[in-house]
Amino acid sequence: MKEKSTIRYKILNDKRVPLCDYSGTCMNKAYREVFPRLLKGKYRNRGWSYLCRKHFEQELKRFKRKLPYSTVCPISKHDL
Repeated sequence: MKEKSTIRYKILNDKRVPLCDYSGTCMNKAYREVFPRLLKGKYRNRGWSYLCRKHFEQELKRFKRKLPYSTVCPISKHDL
């Protein structure tokens, strides 16, 4: 059975762009994809998430600039 994705998207310039999923209330465009799971200790059970610029800076500060991340690439409608 296929799991339903909980990632929210917005269509901008015919591209599907993920939204920030910080606490489920932010509706800004995602800036970075973060991977707290790659850190050791109590964060190993966390998956990954998309964060806007504001929340990315907050989390980066919280993790003392050691948070693994990558950039977000928008998905074209034609790629779906």
